[in-house]
Amino acid sequence: MVMKVTPLSDALGAEVTGIDLREPVSDADRKAMEDAFIEHLVLVVRDQELNPAQFVTATRLFGKPVHQYFSDMILEEQPEIIVIDSRDAPLLPNGEPRLVGSGAWHSDHTNTPCPPHATVLYAVELPSKGGDTGFANMHMAYDSLADDEKTKVDGMKTVNTLGESINQVSAEDLEEFNKPCVHPLARTHPVTGKKAIYVGPVKVECIEGMEHTESRRYIDELQERVIQPDIIYRHHWKPGDLLMWDNRSVAHKAFRDYDHMEGRIMHRVILEGDVPF
Repeated sequence: MVMKVTPLSDALGAEVTGIDLREPVSDADRKAMEDAFIEHLVLVVRDQELNPAQFVTATRLFGKPVHQYFSDMILEEQPEIIVIDSRDAPLLPNGEPRLVGSGAWHSDHTNTPCPPHATVLYAVELPSKGGDTGFANMHMAYDSLADDEKTKVDGMKTVNTLGESINQVSAEDLEEFNKPCVHPLARTHPVTGKKAIYVGPVKVECIEGMEHTESRRYIDELQERVIQPDIIYRHHWKPGDLLMWDNRSVAHKAFRDYDHMEGRIMHRVILEGDVPF
């Protein structure tokens, strides 16, 4: 097989075909995927048939898997993985499922000192329709700002905590992961040097110097302005997709337009990151 990388949109995203991640990957193919990831920010490797151990091995091509604090969803036989299964979603008072995966644009684990540099999802089972994931190029979002607002955003820092996720976290992990973490609202990519708007709104306690309500109002308004269709790639999942995104550069959101009882089952690994600057 010959590996091929094909862009999926002008803004971000590329698909990789012609590779079987159950087999050893050559240095050349690994380097080509790493380069494609830095360039396209979202990489989907099609047509994989991976058991949990093989999935974790595949993710190690790109980094070191680290502990995830969603304690109830950790896969016992492969603890680097959490299982996101829509059928297990608890019901809210109005009868709707409380699905894992924020419906707001966000970066993952902003409540940690070193958020993951990448998140990797593997599609195990999918509903008959719906359940896409959207990705937004936050470098392009930052670049769309006027110079004076870039200067303003450059000086802003967010204070992050676990927020509403605490009911899914063990007491031990709550002790470790619910300490406030301060991150820049405009993050610099450690490889390319490009700046991106970097935020996980549900985990923002406040912007330093602002009250909570004012902070959320500003972040919501900022995202509404800068996350426009021309910077978005919407991924329609296929069975066997292994998809990873650059958490330093990309905001994502889950679309909840599917029957959760059909079963949307994803395996998720996060890869070790560094301190945002």
